[in-house]
Amino acid sequence: MVQAHGISKTYGAQQLFAPMDLQIRSGERVAVQGPSGTGKSTLGNVLLGLVAPDTGRVERSARLRPHAFQKLYQDPVGSFAPHISLAQSLRDAARLHRCDWKAVQTRLAQLRVPEDLLARKPDQVSGGELQRIALARVLVAQPALLFADEPTSRLDPITQQEAIQVLLSAVQDTGAALMLVTHDPHLAAAVGTRTLKLAQGNTRACAG
Repeated sequence: MVQAHGISKTYGAQQLFAPMDLQIRSGERVAVQGPSGTGKSTLGNVLLGLVAPDTGRVERSARLRPHAFQKLYQDPVGSFAPHISLAQSLRDAARLHRCDWKAVQTRLAQLRVPEDLLARKPDQVSGGELQRIALARVLVAQPALLFADEPTSRLDPITQQEAIQVLLSAVQDTGAALMLVTHDPHLAAAVGTRTLKLAQGNTRACAG
């Protein structure tokens, strides 16, 4: 899916991660861990092409369309247009990615999102509700690589478990690769086929 060669990133005087090589294959589930400020979110942005690395290069599979690389944000508010309904956001995504609306409804049901909630705008639902809707929407794109940046941090434990199951089921069904940022070592161990641990200025990978 993605190969990174000698990528690094520095903000101001702080080096987030030193030059590293990284390869993400189809079907892999990579848990990304490390203290705050070590560049976990930035690494995902670099791999997705949202941010340019200071050194090195990233190669994405040429057989995949640009929309095949998706990000699920920790704070979903900024990823929704504020002045249109959630239903319109989902329908626009379904139309763009040629996804049947019934498939969207199935995802929403799996995530326990009542459809009448979709008449509201993003600022009219709770953070947890919006995150579940964001998960349903990102799966509409049928991503080949999904970078999930602490996607369950706003959810209660029961809903968190349900959301992770939906996420894992989706990537398993499609063969997509998943990079999951989490501070929870138990979740990382349960989800990841391998773990990438970031520390200030350096990185090490561990088998899951």
